[in-house]
Amino acid sequence: KEEFGSEELENFSGDIEFKDVHFAYTENEPVLKGLDIKFEPGKMTAIVGKSGSGKTTILSLISKLYDIDSGEILLDGKNINTLTEQAIHSNIGEISQSPYIFNTSIKQNLLFVKPDATDEELKKVLKDAQIYNDIKKFSNGMETEIGENGVKLSGGQKQRVAIARLLLMNSKVIVFDEATSALDNESQSKIVEMLEGYKENKTIIIVAHRLSSIVNADKIYMLDGGKVLASGTHK
Repeated sequence: KEEFGSEELENFSGDIEFKDVHFAYTENEPVLKGLDIKFEPGKMTAIVGKSGSGKTTILSLISKLYDIDSGEILLDGKNINTLTEQAIHSNIGEISQSPYIFNTSIKQNLLFVKPDATDEELKKVLKDAQIYNDIKKFSNGMETEIGENGVKLSGGQKQRVAIARLLLMNSKVIVFDEATSALDNESQSKIVEMLEGYKENKTIIIVAHRLSSIVNADKIYMLDGGKVLASGTHK
């Protein structure tokens, strides 16, 4: 059962810090063991590690889908347990490797996160997500109906529509959890390049298996067994 606090997060800069965080989904099977990790505004931070090392768990805890067992998660220095649901979820936008696409038009899929968005705003995020040229080829353009969970789109097109939706949300923290896994190398490199332009006033967090998507990250944390094994740039 989710529980939230009553404190708002005004003028959130995007600073997130884990201090000595311990967490287990089931008792006596710890996933994170005293984790210290920091995500800073204006920077792209990547998390790497083999399956089961705790990468996706970190993302779930940033969104407060679970409560930690001990330690602290701080957003701009405020304990996440004291913050309202709105303070957390309106500031953190996440996309996974299997994003959900609604059974409606491409345009409506985007408008769910910003109902008053103009067509120009929609075009911009679709271009940034490298999907606009594909959509122009559809007979109904942005009004194209894409079926249950985007069945009429390829896996890569679906991911790019979801990336456009995330960019339109304009949250302070952008989280990519294997979000470019279905893309070809060229599309992926263009999206990573695009994120470089977005990071100036945002905190960008990327979990990836494909090294090419995180080579330019400002900081990379390598996890092993729920702890940070090493950190630094790719070099």
